[in-house]
Amino acid sequence: MKNLIILIISFTTAFSSAQLFDDLEKILAATTEDAQLLADAYVEPLGQSLSYCLNAGWASSAKTHKKFGFDITLGVTSPSVSDAAKSFSINALNLEQLTSTSTSASTVFGAKNNTTFTYTFPGGSTQFIEMPGGLGDDLVMNSLPTPYAQVGLGLFFETDLMVRYVPKIKSQGAKFGLFGIGFKHNLVQYFGVMDKLPLNVSALASYSKMSLEYQLSTTNPGQIVNYDVDTFTIQALGSLDFTFISIVGGFGYGKGDVAFDMLGDYTISLADGTSKTLFNPLGSESSYTGTHAMIGARVNLFFLKIFANYTIQGFNTLNAGVSVSFR
Repeated sequence: MKNLIILIISFTTAFSSAQLFDDLEKILAATTEDAQLLADAYVEPLGQSLSYCLNAGWASSAKTHKKFGFDITLGVTSPSVSDAAKSFSINALNLEQLTSTSTSASTVFGAKNNTTFTYTFPGGSTQFIEMPGGLGDDLVMNSLPTPYAQVGLGLFFETDLMVRYVPKIKSQGAKFGLFGIGFKHNLVQYFGVMDKLPLNVSALASYSKMSLEYQLSTTNPGQIVNYDVDTFTIQALGSLDFTFISIVGGFGYGKGDVAFDMLGDYTISLADGTSKTLFNPLGSESSYTGTHAMIGARVNLFFLKIFANYTIQGFNTLNAGVSVSFR
């Protein structure tokens, strides 16, 4: 578990400290309205990707544990970033005062090239504003894989409790924490002799919360970015569970709520010789909803389970891992 936590926080700070938020404060030289539009367009695919990650991988079978049976799972979810999510149209933002010779700019998942915006002051002086580029080639197989650890416990009434947890850890200026809880309930028990078949049908519901706090400046610790993602999913699962292999499928509905805030005091020098001071300059909330369908397989080697499944959704997501399961 310790090694997995280190992997998670290293993964998180790697992309956050490299490019994700470090240069975002440069856009504060624009008007507050334009800066907010640019920031929202830049980080929007990140919220989508993390929402799909947190809602994926909760089950590799519809079968539930016997009472007090349990499993420990280590897995990775990998949502594929669509080409449309790698850039945004500048014209579609309807910016108030900024102009650019480019028609599009990178999102956090786009090319590494910066985009230059221009603002001309009434006196004629010109302000150039650099919009940071994205992760570009740093994506792994066109995705930002997210590792997770999960524990499942069989309770009463053929219901499993599932928990994901990473305590808030600070590393390289970032604080990352994750908590998730889910329940899986066996429905076959209500259909008499069907519980003698290898077929299992269940209903699953889960809730997850991820929080990321990143410190933008070492000299001003009050300059931070908060990025919080809350997700919920409900799905129906069906699986054929044989001795050495399980085939699973499901469909459901998921929702993700994302809050993005840039906090602290910022003094911005402007090209006309003046400056402006901003307090908590950026903040927005967004939501993502949609249906999904999943199919997968699991190899059962006594206590050891090796699984992989694929979820069709906004960002199609591959999930794979291993678990140790008893009863």
